[in-house]
Parts: sequence; structure tokens; C-alpha cells
Amino acid sequence: MTFSNRPDDAAPGGMRGTMRLYDPSEARQDRMRRRLMNAAFVLMLVATMAQLHWEQPHPGTWLGAGLLIVAGVPLGLTVKIFELRFKMAAAERRAVLRELPARRKMELLFYGLLTCVVLVQQSRGVLWPLWGVWLYDFISYYHDRPERIRHLYAVTRIMDELRQFPAPWVWPLPALAWEIFRMTRAH
Repeated sequence: MTFSNRPDDAAPGGMRGTMRLYDPSEARQDRMRRRLMNAAFVLMLVATMAQLHWEQPHPGTWLGAGLLIVAGVPLGLTVKIFELRFKMAAAERRAVLRELPARRKMELLFYGLLTCVVLVQQSRGVLWPLWGVWLYDFISYYHDRPERIRHLYAVTRIMDELRQFPAPWVWPLPALAWEIFRMTRAH
């Protein structure tokens, strides 16, 4: 039998692994972000209900709305980029964003142009892409929330999302095709 020289009361509650220190700025930002997400949800829900009340939707409206939601998903990356303002100094943020590959910057620019074309064509449906933004932000936020608390982890995660988001310029194409189909069928 092996005896230990360690006293019985050396770790009264057990070691339980390492505990991280509480950072009030991270906790405050996390609370504020959740409140803003909830407020955006309520505002969009009220606006959606008002729009549906006044427009009397038909089956084509729902398909177009779904395609606009899909088209708006990559816009959720703008929320992530905005979030960097609260996690990094301005010079660091600019330096990190400069490190994005030129090809990715061009893809995001092309996505922005395509999305603008879609929104101009379907100006009455401008609310639906906001649902795509909110859904992407909500899902990615709560998926990574246990690890996301630390600012440094959040920055690396956001940069990974910017680099690895699958072909952002493809997302608005179905909405664009649907609108072209709708316009040609109407004439």
C-alpha cells in the first residue's frame, strides 16, 4: 500500500480543473449582445406581422421570402465584423482584416453587389434578408457560445468564419433566378 505525504485538506473541494477568471467586460458585452439579438428579433417579428397584414401573401410570396432569407445569410458576416470593434483595437482590427485573402474580399464584394441587385428588384421584401442575417448570427452565436466568452477566441473564430464561409456570392443567386423567372412569366 502506498502512502501519500499530501495532507487530506490540501484541496478541500477537489481540484475541478483550472478555473478562468471572471472578466466583467466580456460578460457585459455578452449580455448586451444577447439583448440586442432579442430586440432585433422582436422588431423584425412585429415588422413581419405588419407586412403580412397589409400585403396578403400568396404562395409565390413565401417561396420568394425563403429565397431572400437564404440570400441574406452571408450578410451575417457583417455582424461578426462589427463585433470585432468591441474585441480589438482599431489598428489591430484593420491589420487582421487586411490579412484576408484578396480572393475572399472579391467574393464578398461580388456577393454585396448581387444582393443589392436582388434587393432593388424585390424592394418590398427587404425585411426577409434581415431574417437570414439574424438566423445566421443566432445559430453561430449559440453554437460557439461556450467557447466564445474569451475575446481572443472570438476574434480567431470570426476570422475563420470570414475565410471559410462557403462561396458567399452563390447565396443570392436562387433569389435572383426566382425574380427573373417571375418577371418573365408576368410579361
